Amino acid sequence: MTFDGPIALAAGGTGGHLFPAEALAQELKRRGHRVLLVTDARGARYAQNFPADERFEISAATPSIGGPVAKAAAAVSIAGGLFTSLREFKKRKPSAAVGFGGYPSLPAIKAAALMNIPYGVHEQNGVLGRANRLLVKSADFTAHAFPVLEKLPNGVLTFEVGNPVRDAVSALDNAAYPSLDGDINLLIFGGSQGASIFSDAPVKAIASLPDALRKRLTVTHQAREAEMESVKAGYAAAGVRAEVAPFFSDLPARMAAAHLVISRAGASTVTELSAIGRPSILVPLGIAMDDHQTGNARALADKDAALILPEKGFKEDLLADLLAKLLNDPARLKVMADAAKGAVKSGAASRLADLVENIAAQSKAA
Repeated sequence: MTFDGPIALAAGGTGGHLFPAEALAQELKRRGHRVLLVTDARGARYAQNFPADERFEISAATPSIGGPVAKAAAAVSIAGGLFTSLREFKKRKPSAAVGFGGYPSLPAIKAAALMNIPYGVHEQNGVLGRANRLLVKSADFTAHAFPVLEKLPNGVLTFEVGNPVRDAVSALDNAAYPSLDGDINLLIFGGSQGASIFSDAPVKAIASLPDALRKRLTVTHQAREAEMESVKAGYAAAGVRAEVAPFFSDLPARMAAAHLVISRAGASTVTELSAIGRPSILVPLGIAMDDHQTGNARALADKDAALILPEKGFKEDLLADLLAKLLNDPARLKVMADAAKGAVKSGAASRLADLVENIAAQSKAA
């Protein structure tokens, strides 16, 4: 089944929104469809490998933070994004559109609604995001990742499809858990935008571990550019082998090689930990709207596949204690790895592509 116009995918802001859109794009391309990416300048940083036939950038900002001046500026930015989307959609004539949340998706999907382009939304988190709340009542479908979706307006029909994962993750589905007979691989990252607290507590906690355990560690650590040298120096002083960088393009492969992951609890991260099957210590973002990352983390913690460590508890001594207990208990790590597999529904890209094809076909037949 092919359509006259491309399928427009609107996502931006962070990798957490872009990566599921990229996974859907890969599936749509396999089915012979053309893909149009609509994103903002921040989102474009994560879209180097996005398989779009066409793309355009829009302006967008978050109106839910800052004072009156910031909110007014955000409204102007979103309005600009709406006009750009209307103009570009008029030229490109999408057959359908899908929004992946975050305010960069709002102007594009509002434009689709105004132009009677069928559209759906996908919510990656366990709590419906504020931008998606403005869109779901008129959407042709509302798809979501986790069994529970909080903050959902009454009367909205939903489909639990899971979170689409990129081909690089799918290729590692159920990768064998690495042996713990030799080195211990520890992966640390604070989400696609990094996080300063991840440059402090983990380094100090690792440095305080017993010497015999430290000597077995090989650490892969994503750190902010401004903090890279201090992180490297901390590991060097502790005699720990570490690779430190601001971003790893092959993060799924590094996740598969890890014995334990310390990370945020973004929806994509939680989904990839489940797809690959790796134990984790999850530190939900404290300022996240509606504390949605804690909701995400529960998908793994409820299966005993992860430990949740709130930001206020993400301290050197507590983290060191957790690391010592887990890294000295290979059997528990293996059990956690096995429990992670399947905690989040797999096959999401295919199910979501089915929904997109359905609304596009219905519109074409009308």
